Amino acid sequence: MNIYEMICRIYILRDIPIPLIYAELNKFIDGYLAQNEQFNEFHQRKSLKGYNFDLPIEIEKGMKAYKHDQIYQFRIRTVDKELLSYLMDGLADYRTDVIKGLTRTVKQIPQKPIASVYSLTPVVLKNDKGYWRDCMSFEDFERELTSSLCHQYEEYTGDKIAENTTLYHQLELKSKCAVGVCYKGITLLGDKLSMQVSDDENAQKVMYFALANGMGTMGARGLGFLGYRFV
Repeated sequence: MNIYEMICRIYILRDIPIPLIYAELNKFIDGYLAQNEQFNEFHQRKSLKGYNFDLPIEIEKGMKAYKHDQIYQFRIRTVDKELLSYLMDGLADYRTDVIKGLTRTVKQIPQKPIASVYSLTPVVLKNDKGYWRDCMSFEDFERELTSSLCHQYEEYTGDKIAENTTLYHQLELKSKCAVGVCYKGITLLGDKLSMQVSDDENAQKVMYFALANGMGTMGARGLGFLGYRFV
Protein backbone atom coordinates (compact mmCIF):
# COMPACT_ATOMS: atom_id res chain seq x y z
CA MET A 1 0.00 0.00 0.00
CA ASN A 2 1.24 3.47 -0.92
CA ILE A 3 -0.18 6.82 0.17
CA TYR A 4 -0.08 9.78 -2.20
CA GLU A 5 -0.45 13.38 -1.09
CA MET A 6 -1.67 15.85 -3.68
CA ILE A 7 -1.14 19.54 -2.92
CA CYS A 8 -3.78 21.70 -4.61
CA ARG A 9 -3.56 25.46 -5.04
CA ILE A 10 -6.94 27.15 -5.39
CA TYR A 11 -8.21 30.65 -6.12
CA ILE A 12 -11.15 31.98 -4.10
CA LEU A 13 -13.76 33.70 -6.28
CA ARG A 14 -15.79 35.13 -3.40
CA ASP A 15 -15.44 35.22 0.37
CA ILE A 16 -16.07 31.89 2.11
CA PRO A 17 -16.93 32.14 5.84
CA ILE A 18 -14.66 29.71 7.68
CA PRO A 19 -17.56 27.51 8.95
CA LEU A 20 -18.64 26.92 5.32
CA ILE A 21 -15.26 25.89 3.93
CA TYR A 22 -15.96 22.15 4.40
CA ALA A 23 -19.11 22.41 2.27
CA GLU A 24 -17.35 24.37 -0.47
CA LEU A 25 -14.36 22.02 -0.67
CA ASN A 26 -16.68 19.01 -0.77
CA LYS A 27 -18.63 20.68 -3.59
CA PHE A 28 -15.36 21.34 -5.44
CA ILE A 29 -14.10 17.74 -5.16
CA ASP A 30 -17.51 16.06 -5.57
CA GLY A 31 -18.35 18.18 -8.60
CA TYR A 32 -15.14 17.15 -10.33
CA LEU A 33 -15.73 13.46 -9.52
CA ALA A 34 -19.27 13.72 -10.91
CA GLN A 35 -17.94 14.70 -14.35
CA ASN A 36 -16.76 11.13 -14.92
CA GLU A 37 -19.23 8.21 -14.89
CA GLN A 38 -16.84 5.84 -13.13
CA PHE A 39 -15.88 8.30 -10.40
CA ASN A 40 -19.42 9.58 -9.99
CA GLU A 41 -20.45 6.00 -9.17
CA PHE A 42 -17.44 5.81 -6.84
CA HIS A 43 -18.61 9.01 -5.12
CA GLN A 44 -22.20 7.80 -4.76
CA ARG A 45 -21.25 4.40 -3.30
CA LYS A 46 -21.77 4.00 0.43
CA SER A 47 -18.35 2.51 1.10
CA LEU A 48 -14.91 3.59 2.22
CA LYS A 49 -13.34 5.95 -0.29
CA GLY A 50 -9.70 5.69 0.78
CA TYR A 51 -9.12 9.43 0.53
CA ASN A 52 -9.17 12.39 2.87
CA PHE A 53 -8.41 16.12 2.65
CA ASP A 54 -7.57 18.99 4.94
CA LEU A 55 -8.52 22.68 4.97
CA PRO A 56 -6.71 25.49 3.14
CA ILE A 57 -3.83 26.73 5.26
CA GLU A 58 -2.65 30.26 6.06
CA ILE A 59 -5.48 30.99 8.50
CA GLU A 60 -4.57 34.18 10.34
CA LYS A 61 -5.52 35.02 13.91
CA GLY A 62 -9.01 36.49 14.00
CA MET A 63 -9.67 35.50 10.39
CA LYS A 64 -13.42 35.02 9.72
CA ALA A 65 -13.37 34.09 6.03
CA TYR A 66 -11.23 32.85 3.18
CA LYS A 67 -10.92 36.02 1.11
CA HIS A 68 -11.84 36.41 -2.54
CA ASP A 69 -8.98 37.08 -4.99
CA GLN A 70 -6.64 35.15 -2.67
CA ILE A 71 -4.75 31.90 -3.32
CA TYR A 72 -4.71 29.09 -0.77
CA GLN A 73 -3.66 25.46 -0.82
CA PHE A 74 -4.98 22.24 0.67
CA ARG A 75 -4.01 18.56 0.53
CA ILE A 76 -5.77 15.43 -0.66
CA ARG A 77 -4.37 12.05 0.40
CA THR A 78 -5.34 8.73 -1.13
CA VAL A 79 -4.25 5.10 -1.44
CA ASP A 80 -6.18 4.80 -4.73
CA LYS A 81 -3.74 5.31 -7.60
CA GLU A 82 -6.53 5.43 -10.19
CA LEU A 83 -8.32 8.15 -8.23
CA LEU A 84 -5.05 10.04 -7.89
CA SER A 85 -4.52 9.90 -11.66
CA TYR A 86 -8.00 11.29 -12.31
CA LEU A 87 -7.54 14.10 -9.78
CA MET A 88 -4.14 14.97 -11.22
CA ASP A 89 -5.58 15.05 -14.74
CA GLY A 90 -8.10 17.82 -14.25
CA LEU A 91 -8.84 19.08 -10.73
CA ALA A 92 -6.53 22.03 -11.31
CA ASP A 93 -8.71 23.09 -14.26
CA TYR A 94 -12.05 22.64 -12.48
CA ARG A 95 -14.07 25.44 -10.92
CA THR A 96 -17.26 26.02 -8.98
CA ASP A 97 -18.96 29.36 -8.39
CA VAL A 98 -16.67 29.86 -5.38
CA ILE A 99 -13.40 27.94 -5.95
CA LYS A 100 -11.17 27.74 -9.01
CA GLY A 101 -8.40 25.15 -9.27
CA LEU A 102 -4.94 26.43 -10.19
CA THR A 103 -2.11 23.91 -9.83
CA ARG A 104 -1.38 20.54 -8.27
CA THR A 105 1.69 18.58 -7.27
CA VAL A 106 2.00 15.14 -5.70
CA LYS A 107 4.37 13.29 -3.40
CA GLN A 108 4.38 9.85 -1.81
CA ILE A 109 4.33 9.45 1.97
CA PRO A 110 7.01 6.88 2.81
CA GLN A 111 6.23 3.79 4.86
CA LYS A 112 8.34 4.60 7.90
CA PRO A 113 7.60 3.80 11.56
CA ILE A 114 5.06 6.33 12.84
CA ALA A 115 5.74 7.77 16.29
CA SER A 116 2.59 9.89 16.64
CA VAL A 117 -0.40 11.32 14.82
CA TYR A 118 -2.54 14.36 15.58
CA SER A 119 -5.78 15.55 14.04
CA LEU A 120 -5.65 18.69 11.92
CA THR A 121 -9.40 18.60 11.31
CA PRO A 122 -11.91 17.35 13.90
CA VAL A 123 -12.40 13.62 14.39
CA VAL A 124 -16.10 12.71 14.16
CA LEU A 125 -17.41 9.30 15.25
CA LYS A 126 -20.99 8.94 14.02
CA ASN A 127 -23.19 6.50 15.92
CA ASP A 128 -26.81 6.05 16.99
CA LYS A 129 -26.20 7.56 20.43
CA GLY A 130 -24.98 11.00 19.40
CA TYR A 131 -21.86 12.88 20.45
CA TRP A 132 -19.74 10.64 22.67
CA ARG A 133 -19.20 13.07 25.58
CA ASP A 134 -22.97 13.09 26.12
CA CYS A 135 -23.44 9.32 26.23
CA MET A 136 -20.24 7.40 26.98
CA SER A 137 -17.06 7.37 29.03
CA PHE A 138 -13.63 8.20 27.66
CA GLU A 139 -12.76 4.49 27.84
CA ASP A 140 -15.81 3.66 25.70
CA PHE A 141 -14.77 6.37 23.25
CA GLU A 142 -11.31 4.82 23.02
CA ARG A 143 -12.84 1.42 22.23
CA GLU A 144 -15.11 2.95 19.57
CA LEU A 145 -12.20 4.80 17.96
CA THR A 146 -9.94 1.73 17.95
CA SER A 147 -12.72 -0.43 16.53
CA SER A 148 -13.42 2.13 13.80
CA LEU A 149 -9.77 2.37 12.74
CA CYS A 150 -9.31 -1.41 12.61
CA HIS A 151 -12.62 -2.07 10.87
CA GLN A 152 -11.93 0.50 8.15
CA TYR A 153 -8.49 -0.97 7.49
CA GLU A 154 -9.99 -4.47 7.29
CA GLU A 155 -12.84 -3.37 5.02
CA TYR A 156 -10.56 -1.62 2.55
CA THR A 157 -7.68 -4.11 2.45
CA GLY A 158 -9.40 -7.41 3.27
CA ASP A 159 -6.70 -8.13 5.88
CA LYS A 160 -7.67 -9.05 9.44
CA ILE A 161 -6.29 -7.24 12.48
CA ALA A 162 -5.89 -9.29 15.65
CA GLU A 163 -8.44 -8.35 18.31
CA ASN A 164 -5.77 -7.79 20.95
CA THR A 165 -3.82 -5.29 18.82
CA THR A 166 -2.83 -2.17 20.75
CA LEU A 167 -2.88 0.80 18.38
CA TYR A 168 -1.40 3.40 20.70
CA HIS A 169 0.34 4.01 24.01
CA GLN A 170 -1.41 7.28 24.76
CA LEU A 171 -4.47 9.14 23.46
CA GLU A 172 -4.91 12.78 24.42
CA LEU A 173 -7.86 15.08 23.73
CA LYS A 174 -6.52 18.42 22.52
CA SER A 175 -9.92 20.17 22.49
CA LYS A 176 -11.47 20.98 25.86
CA CYS A 177 -14.97 20.72 24.42
CA ALA A 178 -16.67 19.63 21.21
CA VAL A 179 -15.59 21.22 17.93
CA GLY A 180 -18.54 21.98 15.68
CA VAL A 181 -18.46 21.37 11.91
CA CYS A 182 -21.22 22.57 9.57
CA TYR A 183 -22.35 19.76 7.27
CA LYS A 184 -25.52 19.62 5.16
CA GLY A 185 -27.33 22.15 7.31
CA ILE A 186 -26.47 20.55 10.65
CA THR A 187 -23.59 20.89 13.08
CA LEU A 188 -21.53 17.76 13.65
CA LEU A 189 -19.52 17.53 16.86
CA GLY A 190 -15.97 16.22 16.88
CA ASP A 191 -12.65 16.50 18.68
CA LYS A 192 -9.03 17.36 18.11
CA LEU A 193 -6.73 14.67 19.50
CA SER A 194 -3.21 13.28 19.42
CA MET A 195 -2.00 9.70 19.66
CA GLN A 196 1.35 8.08 20.50
CA VAL A 197 1.35 5.14 18.09
CA SER A 198 2.36 1.63 19.12
CA ASP A 199 5.31 0.02 17.34
CA ASP A 200 3.23 -3.14 16.83
CA GLU A 201 3.31 -4.16 13.14
CA ASN A 202 -0.48 -4.25 12.81
CA ALA A 203 -0.85 -0.92 14.59
CA GLN A 204 1.60 0.65 12.15
CA LYS A 205 -0.36 -0.72 9.17
CA VAL A 206 -3.65 0.61 10.52
CA MET A 207 -2.28 4.06 11.29
CA TYR A 208 -0.47 4.35 7.95
CA PHE A 209 -3.80 3.68 6.21
CA ALA A 210 -5.47 6.28 8.46
CA LEU A 211 -3.12 8.93 7.04
CA ALA A 212 -5.01 8.55 3.77
CA ASN A 213 -8.47 7.50 4.95
CA GLY A 214 -8.70 9.79 7.97
CA MET A 215 -9.57 9.02 11.59
CA GLY A 216 -13.21 8.64 12.54
CA THR A 217 -16.15 7.95 10.25
CA MET A 218 -16.14 10.94 7.87
CA GLY A 219 -12.71 10.99 6.27
CA ALA A 220 -13.99 11.54 2.72
CA ARG A 221 -15.75 14.70 3.98
CA GLY A 222 -12.47 16.27 5.13
CA LEU A 223 -12.69 15.24 8.79
CA GLY A 224 -10.07 13.38 10.83
CA PHE A 225 -7.18 14.51 8.61
CA LEU A 226 -3.96 13.59 10.41
CA GLY A 227 -0.59 15.17 10.83
CA TYR A 228 2.16 12.72 11.69
CA ARG A 229 5.69 12.34 13.03
CA PHE A 230 7.98 9.49 12.13
CA VAL A 231 10.20 7.75 14.67
